[in-house]
Amino acid sequence: MVAPMKGVKESTGTGNVKVINQVVAVEDTGHEDLANELSIGSQNLQWAQGKAGEDRVHVVISEERGWIFVGIYDGFNGPDAPDYLLSNLYTNIHKELKGLLWNNNDKFESTAAKAEDVLHSIDQEHYPSGGHYYDDLKRKQGKNLKCTTKGGGMKRWEEKLNLNLKEKMNCYSNGVNHCDVLRALSRALKKTEEAYFETADEMAADNPELALMGSCVLAMLMKGEDVYLMNVGDSRAVLAQKGIAVPGSRKGIQDLEIIKEESKRDKIEGFDGDELYGLRNLNSIQLSMDHTTYVDKEVDRIKKEHPDDVSAIMNDRVKGYLKVTRAFGVGFLKQPKWNDILLEMFRIDYIGNSPYVTCTPSLYHYRLSPKDRFLILSSDGLYQYFTNQEAVMEVGSFIASFPEADPAQHLIEEVLFRAAKNAGMDFHELLEIPQGERRRYHDDVSVIIISLEGRIWRSSV
Repeated sequence: MVAPMKGVKESTGTGNVKVINQVVAVEDTGHEDLANELSIGSQNLQWAQGKAGEDRVHVVISEERGWIFVGIYDGFNGPDAPDYLLSNLYTNIHKELKGLLWNNNDKFESTAAKAEDVLHSIDQEHYPSGGHYYDDLKRKQGKNLKCTTKGGGMKRWEEKLNLNLKEKMNCYSNGVNHCDVLRALSRALKKTEEAYFETADEMAADNPELALMGSCVLAMLMKGEDVYLMNVGDSRAVLAQKGIAVPGSRKGIQDLEIIKEESKRDKIEGFDGDELYGLRNLNSIQLSMDHTTYVDKEVDRIKKEHPDDVSAIMNDRVKGYLKVTRAFGVGFLKQPKWNDILLEMFRIDYIGNSPYVTCTPSLYHYRLSPKDRFLILSSDGLYQYFTNQEAVMEVGSFIASFPEADPAQHLIEEVLFRAAKNAGMDFHELLEIPQGERRRYHDDVSVIIISLEGRIWRSSV
């Protein structure tokens, strides 16, 4: 399914449903809370949702805000957690971004003015002689002054100051504090989970199975050249970029505690335009971070937080149960009370009160460059059968050969072909297996591909 970001053509549908080049987009008037709270009904907004098993996909294209939002929610043990995310996460993100990426009135200062004020305060704090550090530094460099302080103390002080200011400056571009935007995404996720548990608590007596349900989360917000990513679990955001890869390079992965913008713009050569977007010569860059028991850092963290529990990680799973180490929901691995309401056969041996699984996201801001070609956002089912590089090359080659066709659907078909081959059966034999039973051969897979030329493809199985 294809949806252009501009020049959307609407069919004459019924009610509030529009067909946008094969993507069904539902107007936000069906989401009364969202429309009433945020007055989104007045925006030029396309809203698309999709389901595949326990996967949920949410795509919002808002011309009013000038952004694209994509949410991929890979649920497990039931649909309630991903369904709740589908209905509430974007709403909460929209609220948290007020004053950062959008305003309804003039009471808020412009983000550009805020950025300038912060930089002024940094100057005053770290450069007490007054004036602007950069102006003085330029004058010093112009005169080719040499530090004469004993032991080079002044020089070291200036180097440290320059580094400090550079790190502060990296949070800002185009008048936007990217660190604040990332923190806003994190707050929205936290509030969404808190509300989910409050709702589940009211239903727990009749529906104790809610304690088992959870979801991975991958959310992307793209505004202009700025891409903001948030994830918990093992869904991935992979960037396709023209150029020569550096083996072992995985820049761009970070947690909330170490938010920094890693801009690749300074390292990029111009694209000559003679090749077909370089789609047959691409490198993959994983922008998100996997939270699974296959990541040593995650395993070490859980063991450190549960020193008295030798079974915290067992059989490469958290408490022998869950492969992902961070997730939305899954209350029985976060609080003893949720574990206690389960039937005995589902309970774990909960030791202490610390959560075994958290919903603390990894966050990243990326500034798009001329070398970037497209983004692949997907649940982990894709990577049962593809590496990052294979997925990028498969999509790039397909777009180069069939520029009007659907690369997301093609990628899904390739997953099915590989799953069938792995199981020793024909492709059509696999498709004849009922969906529930087919989970033995492949996980739910949801794929969103965003071309930086202004097209979006979505497909799920």
